[in-house]
Amino acid sequence: MPRSRAERWVLAPVALALLDADARILDANDELLRLLDVPDVGAVAGRRVGDLLTVGGRIYWETHLEPRLHESGRVDEVAVELRTPGGREPVLLTAIERDCHGERLVDVAMLGARERSRFEHELVGARRAAEAAERQVRLLHGTAAELASAAGVDGVARVLLRVAGTLLGARSGALWLARDGGPLRRWGEGDDVAPPGVDEITATTTRPDGDVVVPLRTAGALLGVLVLSPREAPGAEPLDPATLAAAGQVAALALARAHMHEQSVSVASELQRAMLADGIVHDARVQVLARYRPGVDDLQVGGDWYDTFRVTPDILALTVGDVVGRGLGAATAMGQLRTAARAAADAELGPVQVVERLDRFVDRTGTGFMTSLVYAELDLVEGTLRYSCAGHLPPLHVGPGGDATYLWNARSTPLGVRAPTSRAADTLRLEPGDLVLLYTDGVVERRDRSLESGLDELAEIVTNALAAGLTGEQVLAALVAQAPEHDDACLLAVRWLGPGAGSADEERSF
Repeated sequence: MPRSRAERWVLAPVALALLDADARILDANDELLRLLDVPDVGAVAGRRVGDLLTVGGRIYWETHLEPRLHESGRVDEVAVELRTPGGREPVLLTAIERDCHGERLVDVAMLGARERSRFEHELVGARRAAEAAERQVRLLHGTAAELASAAGVDGVARVLLRVAGTLLGARSGALWLARDGGPLRRWGEGDDVAPPGVDEITATTTRPDGDVVVPLRTAGALLGVLVLSPREAPGAEPLDPATLAAAGQVAALALARAHMHEQSVSVASELQRAMLADGIVHDARVQVLARYRPGVDDLQVGGDWYDTFRVTPDILALTVGDVVGRGLGAATAMGQLRTAARAAADAELGPVQVVERLDRFVDRTGTGFMTSLVYAELDLVEGTLRYSCAGHLPPLHVGPGGDATYLWNARSTPLGVRAPTSRAADTLRLEPGDLVLLYTDGVVERRDRSLESGLDELAEIVTNALAAGLTGEQVLAALVAQAPEHDDACLLAVRWLGPGAGSADEERSF
């Protein structure tokens, strides 16, 4: 049987109330009476609707909702809480003001929102968890990016301690590392062995004093231990063990990579030094000194080389070259070209033909394209120097009087690069005591100055050192010391003593 409008209002599953102009209750339906646990409308009639709400809800009604209701005529779905005998009951309150025969009335509906409130709390919790996860990912990404740029174990350790303060929120940190499978020792502050028990920690642990101990493990091996102290400033966020544990895994991988890289570089460096070790010819008529220092910024071997060998008993070949690139590839190409230069030299040929043979070697093998090279042959009896520069910087000639001159003639393109003109060579007649210096670009080139300035400085250092009576080793050491560390530096100094010079074991000074 159809119900009347009044009956539907009373039996509606939504809490309904009718208010007068002063927001006092005139009528309420059964659902509102049930929520308030009162027997009839008389128990709530005349009370202001704000009195039914919690303290916060009442203040919000009086300061915000009721003024907005008078201004706009309605408020929609505002979350408030009813005070009920069973506790707080979250509801969504909607109020509409209307005129009834000249009298101002307000219809109020309150929809139960317990499930919605729970959902909102869950949503807030999920949002906070998502923000925390995003923050953790951001910190780990920053940590990984910083560690990726570090070279060597010491570089990783230095970056890790810096990141601990800038990204991971620590006040201070200490790091213990294991070297060559030995015990953990504190990095950067001597050889203090790690505190007892630190090397036995298997998971990230927070100590009673608040310090967090992070083991750096990979593939079951303990590579190090990081101990971080929290900040003590008011409001400072505590250290997050989960984030630190993940950062520890990233750091462990960086340390493992650095260990492997250092081992590879050590082997490659030893091989490179072994290849260059036989590059000095000893003869009573000439003094030969060399110095090689690989670039150290990224702990990589390079492609610079020097070599001296006999073409005949009285002709000494001199080479200095620079392979494009860095690392094992460049070092391998260097070794092949150095060997090829020895194989190409012949008593019946001159520098031009030797360089052309190297061109054909580059064409045939694809090794050493764009390599720069200076190849020279010194007649130990007559003191005649024949040379050819394939894209290389000019040799420096210093006479007995200290006059320095660069040999700009006999220049052509780097190896493997064809040009309209053929390879060129030139001849220089040396006097006893004359010095010829061959070098690579790492000795003179810098980002903050022109090549001309670098060449001027090289000549000045050599002439001043000779005038001061420094030994040859001291001269080369001074040149290497001023060369930028990011690039290889290679030097070969040859001083012709004359056909009747004394023993090759005389003091090695210029």
